[in-house]
Amino acid sequence: MKLKPYPLHTIIVGSFIALVLLLGFSAYLYINKIHTDQLISDRGAVLRTLAKGTATVLAKNMKERRREVELLAQTPLFVHAPLDSKEFDTSLARLHRSYAHYSWIGLTDTQGKVLHATNDNLLGADVSARPWFQHASQEVYVGDLHEAKLLAGLLPNKTHEWPVRFIDFASPVYDEGGKLRAVLGAHAHWRWTAEAISEVMPEGAAKRKIEIFIVNGNNEIIYPDHPEKMPGNPMAPKELKGDDSTFDNWGGKDSYLTTVATVGEPVVDGKWPLGWKVVVRQPRSQVLSEVDNLEKDITLGLVAVGLIFVSLAWLLGHFISRPIIQLAKIAKQVSGGDEKIQFNVSVNSRELKELNSAIENMAVTLLARKHALEDANHDLMSTVAERTAELEAANNELRQLARRDTLTGLPNRLAAKEQLLHEFNRMMRSQEPYAVLMMDIDFFKRVNDTYGHAAGDTVLTHVATQVQASLRKTDFVGRIGGEEFLVILPMTNHAGAMSIAEKVRAHIESSPVDPVGKVTVSIGVSVAALDQSDAEMAVKQADQYLYKAKQTGRNQIASL
Repeated sequence: MKLKPYPLHTIIVGSFIALVLLLGFSAYLYINKIHTDQLISDRGAVLRTLAKGTATVLAKNMKERRREVELLAQTPLFVHAPLDSKEFDTSLARLHRSYAHYSWIGLTDTQGKVLHATNDNLLGADVSARPWFQHASQEVYVGDLHEAKLLAGLLPNKTHEWPVRFIDFASPVYDEGGKLRAVLGAHAHWRWTAEAISEVMPEGAAKRKIEIFIVNGNNEIIYPDHPEKMPGNPMAPKELKGDDSTFDNWGGKDSYLTTVATVGEPVVDGKWPLGWKVVVRQPRSQVLSEVDNLEKDITLGLVAVGLIFVSLAWLLGHFISRPIIQLAKIAKQVSGGDEKIQFNVSVNSRELKELNSAIENMAVTLLARKHALEDANHDLMSTVAERTAELEAANNELRQLARRDTLTGLPNRLAAKEQLLHEFNRMMRSQEPYAVLMMDIDFFKRVNDTYGHAAGDTVLTHVATQVQASLRKTDFVGRIGGEEFLVILPMTNHAGAMSIAEKVRAHIESSPVDPVGKVTVSIGVSVAALDQSDAEMAVKQADQYLYKAKQTGRNQIASL
């Protein structure tokens, strides 16, 4: 039996009611499933980014400290000077002042007796039983977190809440024949982690109850200090997996969204890895608080909107139905080919009046619309071709901008690496060496601290201009970070490189810049060799010579 069609106004009202119910149910599902999952995923991504950033900062800091100790052990003073020389005290004190968190730095003989130490702490003591001395007798060593009660008692500032803990950095000292002659060790105060974490902690983290922990290789929390005294006595989850965020209870009743990132080892391929991880957590209630609030608001909104929609639908059903029925009859006549129909429909809205006129003109305009559509299609194809060309040009410009330092206009680190690889490959083909200059502006931090960063930017731009003016057209100069510049001299031997380096140094020294005055640079010079395995080797050598130039007085050139 065929059912009788419902009146139009009834269909409109019923459709609006069904639409409101469908949208309301869909919104409810979205809040309780899709939006919740998405929110957890987004928050997990934020926590992962924070964990990775923290792990990167910690690893970078430890690598810098390890590199400082390792490079100091390789300086001519440590390699050649008699072990009773007073110059060791000066060198250790200089390193001590360079980093605020060094608590103790000392030099021992091969038997473990402390010969030189900052502030004479532990001077003459036997440290042969200490792990840092035993391990550093074999290779560069970074030790895990530990307490040092004897050293803590000797430090000038003895006010602290927890037992003082340190990280050890140590390196063997070899003579020019490669024989162990001493061990260089340094203890860094554990408070450096709190300073490092404060730099990466986002604004408002405390309000959002975001917490950062550091766990060691035994899954023990080593930061913050004494976690057992924290609310809830948190215990790190037993299974910590990277690149994922999960909910864990941390040994208590409350659940936390937890993510983890591995801290890079400060000594690559070392025999004594630390196995540290950074763990970031946020309470589940805090993560889902936005979902709860949004659910309440949308529920109330859906009820109000539903009532309004039903009322309006009932009125619109009567208002729209009669003229639409008349227009439907006329449309049937149009579809039958009748072009002389009179459109004498009494409409009650501007839209229906426009619909009436549209149907009346539809037959006449179909052919014109067809031609217009063809013309529009042609114009669209032309526009697409133009936009494609513009996009390609924009992409090329972006590629250039990605390789350019915005302050000095010089090529940046990415462009420098590409140029290095190009020169290295060219050398391998042509057997013609090239030279590398590593350049660093002397006392640049003092310029920023004294005259401000605007003056520092002026100095950087000035040095960049002077370097370019001192080089040949075939040479390359790029700013690779901070106040460091890299110069590549194609087909240049050692003598030519030294000559150009001196020209650059003298040119900069003789061209003062307001308001700083005279500016000087230190330069390390290295010439790439055919037996080198990659382009970075020459850069590392030049960087070592640059360090030597700075250690021996600055405003000079150092090379082999």
